[in-house]
Amino acid sequence: MKTPFLKIIILLSVFSLMMGCSNENDSPSSNNKKTTSALSQDSSKSSDIKRSQQTIRTVLTYIFTGPDNEQKKLYKKQMTNDPQALYPYLEEKYKSLLEKQYLQEFLKNNQGTTWLQTAYRSGYQLEPVTKIKIKKSKTNTNAYTFEFDVAYSKNDKTNTSTVYGNLATAEDGKIVSINVIDDGGLVKKMTLSK
Repeated sequence: MKTPFLKIIILLSVFSLMMGCSNENDSPSSNNKKTTSALSQDSSKSSDIKRSQQTIRTVLTYIFTGPDNEQKKLYKKQMTNDPQALYPYLEEKYKSLLEKQYLQEFLKNNQGTTWLQTAYRSGYQLEPVTKIKIKKSKTNTNAYTFEFDVAYSKNDKTNTSTVYGNLATAEDGKIVSINVIDDGGLVKKMTLSK
């Protein structure tokens, strides 16, 4: 009689020992932690992409909207007696959106003013009229393409041009390069119809 009882106790002890020593990584709570961690990383990546896209929209809207009254005053001042009049204004406007090193290139190459200065000189007002479509590159983590329509208005006449290009952002979402591939002839159209 002792033998079957002893066998049951040994069997229960071995079974209890096996359950206590099971792999912690296979436990449901461990799987939940892995799933939560993966979801958190996906959510963080999604948040980074949304932040980058918002920065892109903001910068492109700044570049293709206006000129407003303050910009007009600065353009006039720049053209008449102070060629650097616009730089402090632009630096303040873009410093939180562009990487520091790129900001200097952006200002030096007039990337933030080409279209607005042309509009000012030709008497036009610019405004994006379609949502800025932004597509993330499939091959480069921080690269995007963009496309949208810009209205250029003068004397109660409005026309549109489609602008598209590409750009790159840093890990923090700030822009490190902008390349307008085609402005749909916007600068040329405004220049020719003075």
